[in-house]
Amino acid sequence: MCTRFLSKTLLFAVTALVFSSFSRSHRPENAVGYYLSPAGDVNGDGYSDVLVSVYNNVFGVSKDGRVQLFLGTGNGIGSAAAWTSEGKGGTNYGESIGSAGDVNGDGYFDVVVGAPRFSNGEENEGAVFVYYGSPSGLDTNPSWIMEGNQANAFFGASVSTAGDVNKDGYADVVVGASYYDDGETNEGKIFVYLGSASGLGKTPYFTAQSDQVNAFFGKSVSSAGDVNHDGFGDIVVGAPGYDHGQTNEGRAYLYLGTYGGMTQAPAWTGESNQADASFGNSVACAGDLNGDGFSDVVVGANRFDDKMSNVGKLFVYMGSANGFSLYPDWTMTGNQIDGNLGISVNAAGDINGDGYGELIAGAYSNNVQDPIGNVFIYYGSRTGVSTNSIILNKQNYPGVNLGLSVATAGDINGDGYADIMAGVSQSGQEWKLTLVKGSAKGLTHP
Repeated sequence: MCTRFLSKTLLFAVTALVFSSFSRSHRPENAVGYYLSPAGDVNGDGYSDVLVSVYNNVFGVSKDGRVQLFLGTGNGIGSAAAWTSEGKGGTNYGESIGSAGDVNGDGYFDVVVGAPRFSNGEENEGAVFVYYGSPSGLDTNPSWIMEGNQANAFFGASVSTAGDVNKDGYADVVVGASYYDDGETNEGKIFVYLGSASGLGKTPYFTAQSDQVNAFFGKSVSSAGDVNHDGFGDIVVGAPGYDHGQTNEGRAYLYLGTYGGMTQAPAWTGESNQADASFGNSVACAGDLNGDGFSDVVVGANRFDDKMSNVGKLFVYMGSANGFSLYPDWTMTGNQIDGNLGISVNAAGDINGDGYGELIAGAYSNNVQDPIGNVFIYYGSRTGVSTNSIILNKQNYPGVNLGLSVATAGDINGDGYADIMAGVSQSGQEWKLTLVKGSAKGLTHP
């Protein structure tokens, strides 16, 4: 429902992909930023591929960043990276990564990488790079580059496929610049670029901004899938600093695709109604959680309080012919102080093959004395999202920084069940990615 690679997933197993290129002299022991994302099928072999980035305080030069692609195979994910790309000059290359969909209609998925601290005439203007897929995988050099062209805009702080917003058969891309100024300082702005037979256009098809100081609109962006089932891709945008009755309560926005362009005004907005909740810090298409044919969306408010501070909260809005309702259809509140449930959210795909999408969310707090990291998977059903969850935590996966970034892996081994990625960890001098596979029985602890 979100994109073609969010279909199904897998047998239970936990595997680790070793980043062997991280040598002893460049051990990323201070690497606090990483991101995981499905890449789609970049080489057309029928298996989903995955992207992994580590983007700050690595490689001996702060904030350069590196993105690696691992290919899916009949046996899972290959142990060595099939493609590697590095940033230069402290750009935070890879702070945002994702599948771009198939932007040029050649049958291969493309990927998009953000480098929000890129500087080329304007300091920290940011830049975004798109690499096209092919039978041999991703191109070595980017086929499309776009810069922010405003100092400290941090263009590329978030990137995502937008789906096909104008129904022309080509995937489109949405980019967030959460510190963009246009009348209001740090109001934020998003840019949608259309795909075509020649690739992405250089002029944005659609832009929007918050018109409020320090709203940080575009801190998170995502395809929303097709929430009203009209055949056009829709997008969802988060502005965690937005004020409307409560300071920094946050807001999420839904924009609908149409033949004539995206709706200039948002078709829907949602808020947390609690000060400093940071609603919209994370947003994502959740797939079709109740099997009604409409895409659903999940929004995270990781600083939401409920008797304890910063426990976090998830909000799910179900698609329908009329779009979203004013109130969430399902919520889940964290139960751990500073647990930050909702710091990351995503669709999990259909991990047990029952025809309903699942939801994945991370809870992460980098407490030096007692770091918290949990991943929660909630099953979809005919009646909506289950309140019961599978929990992946450090008791099951010692040393893994679970929760900071979560994503579906697509179906990486082609068995018809969706797989998930849940975090990276250090083992000796190397970094490993944890992959959890689905099956007819769902996910099972090791």
